[in-house]
Amino acid sequence: MKLTALLLASALLIFGLTLELLADGTPEDIGPEIIKMKMGREVLEFQHWKHQERNINECFHCHKHQEWKINKWDKQVAHDMCIACHDLYDKGPVKCKGCHKSK
Repeated sequence: MKLTALLLASALLIFGLTLELLADGTPEDIGPEIIKMKMGREVLEFQHWKHQERNINECFHCHKHQEWKINKWDKQVAHDMCIACHDLYDKGPVKCKGCHKSK
């Protein structure tokens, strides 16, 4: 009986901590539906809400804790973050022409 009570208490504690982390990791303002991201002279339209939905509003996939902008956004960050995820889930562009317009 004591073991069952201890296991139940532990499960409730873990559940409560998980809810707290999830609530703390998602801003109340979910941001714009589309974000225009500058890449040199190009502007890429990022489907923000679509990505949020796909990631079940788990912002930590792209953002550091409580940092709702991606700092130092540049070519390397875009390639490391976006292409890796697109390749992993076989969704979205992974080749140059998918994001970059041909000249």
